[in-house]
Amino acid sequence: MKKIILILLLSILILSWCSDDKWVEVLEKKDFYIDVKKIWDFDNIAYLNKTWKIDSTQNITLNSNANGRVKSILVKNWENVLEWQLLAVLEDNLANYNLNLEVAENALDASKNALDVTKNNLSVSENNLEKARLNYESTKLKLDKSIGDIERSLNNLNTEDETTSTSIEINKIDNSISRLNLEYDNLIMSNDETLSSFKRSLEKEITVLNNYLSDIIYFSDEILWVTELNKNKNNSYEIYLWAKDSAQKLQSESLLKNLISEKDTKISSLKIEILSEDDYKKYTKIIDESYNLINDFLTSFDNTLSNTVPSVWAISEAQISWYKAQISWYKATYNWYKSSFLWLSNSIYSFLETYKNSQNSLLKQIENLEKDKSIYLKSLDLNKTTSKSTLDEAISNRDLTLKNLDLVIKDAEVAIVDSQTRVRDAEIRVRDSEINYKKALNEAEKLFIKSPISWIIWNILIDRWQEIFSWTPAFNILSEWSKEVTISFNKDELDYVSEWSKAYYTNELKTFTWTIYSITKSADENLKYQAKVTMPNEASNIWNILNLNIPITLEHKLLPVNIVKINSFWMWSINYYSTWWTIEKTDVKVGKVYGDEIELLWENDPEIRVILNYVDNFDSEKFILKVKE
Repeated sequence: MKKIILILLLSILILSWCSDDKWVEVLEKKDFYIDVKKIWDFDNIAYLNKTWKIDSTQNITLNSNANGRVKSILVKNWENVLEWQLLAVLEDNLANYNLNLEVAENALDASKNALDVTKNNLSVSENNLEKARLNYESTKLKLDKSIGDIERSLNNLNTEDETTSTSIEINKIDNSISRLNLEYDNLIMSNDETLSSFKRSLEKEITVLNNYLSDIIYFSDEILWVTELNKNKNNSYEIYLWAKDSAQKLQSESLLKNLISEKDTKISSLKIEILSEDDYKKYTKIIDESYNLINDFLTSFDNTLSNTVPSVWAISEAQISWYKAQISWYKATYNWYKSSFLWLSNSIYSFLETYKNSQNSLLKQIENLEKDKSIYLKSLDLNKTTSKSTLDEAISNRDLTLKNLDLVIKDAEVAIVDSQTRVRDAEIRVRDSEINYKKALNEAEKLFIKSPISWIIWNILIDRWQEIFSWTPAFNILSEWSKEVTISFNKDELDYVSEWSKAYYTNELKTFTWTIYSITKSADENLKYQAKVTMPNEASNIWNILNLNIPITLEHKLLPVNIVKINSFWMWSINYYSTWWTIEKTDVKVGKVYGDEIELLWENDPEIRVILNYVDNFDSEKFILKVKE
């Protein structure tokens, strides 16, 4: 019983709620599917529909479509010919078809070039407008900033107030002068310390060099015996020292004497106390020359030992090898000492070249800052009297400049409108030129008489060099199964068709391809241009009246007529699926209607996704918009 009562209460609550609009809100929204297609995915192929009665014939008279002289006949009577085979060529001596084609082609190229120029001019105008707007904004910002700077400078010229920029600037100059003086004092101390360091390094280098020279001289004199201390000591092996090259031995003795003299007269007597810049350079030069003498001697002495002949009783092979090993050790030591000295020497020369300049540069900076301070204080008085007039002039110039820049923007906008008009005119001229070129091309094609189908030449009705005119019978063509249809075109339709254009007939079984093989040059009394169309052999069983569809290529895209509607402002419009996932409308321009399709003249955005199905019943409160895959 309790369950029944509970169920009844729930039912009453549900029914009362269902009577309210809130029930609709809880219903799940249904999917609303739309078919969309981008504008650029539509084609631009329309069809001219022609209805006519089939004529049965066994021979077709193929007429000339142009005025001219027969230049060549390329077939003979009873010759089998194929479809599209060239039968005769006319010489253009009356209507100037080829000349007209060349003129039309040149006119088309010229109109396209003119269109490119106008589009480029439009782009230039658009860039000029963008530049003018940017220039206006940037100039306004600059001028406003300049005026603000002048106003602030007027407030900052008070030197008594320590918070003003003028007082702060003077304090900065004073601080900079104090900082540079401190830097100068520190630099002097640092340079003195560096010179003292160089002095200690030179003393160490002289000591090392003096000991090094002593070792080399002692070792070498034991062998060469050039001093009184070792005189005649090498008599027992002297002849072997120069056995291979006596001049080499004499050179080594001479270099050793020079080395001894260098040590005794220069190196040993060097005393470093208080040094000037010239003293540093002089001592480094003496040390460098000594190292050069050592190198020359060691090289020469090594060569002397290499020219020595070993002797068991005088000087053995082992002694020579030991001497040479000792020289190699001296050379290795030389390389180490010399590289260490070169680093010191380069450091000394580099420092001597720059340290005075560094000191003078700091002194010059201090002097310039003091001058700047004096000039700055003098300029403050002048600024106080001129800043006010400068501010008034800046405000006036800003207003005048912005007014002129605004005129430049308006001129650029007018130029864009003018350029857009010129582009539209140029586009129209290009379309007209394209139509004229197609006409001229069709006219030039009339100079070539071709077979519309694979048949037999029954009779040739023209002679070579014969003057003939449009519609003059040229060939009789024989065929057992051929049929033809006569159709007509108005003058506007002739812009899209020509000889050898294709026409299509479709029945419930298949589609047949027909060929237009001649079009009259003159209109009949109904202002129609007659054309002959041949049917293929496999369509020989088709009789009576039929509908032919002739495809033509348009400049613009074709949309289904049912999706283009007239709105309340008597403008054509279409529905499209926006990037915000909603259905939107936009106005469009349309052209002619071809069957169930209409020409779209507006194609500014080929990415627009046009909605193909009926959507007037769409309600966002009831449906979820979805695109069919």
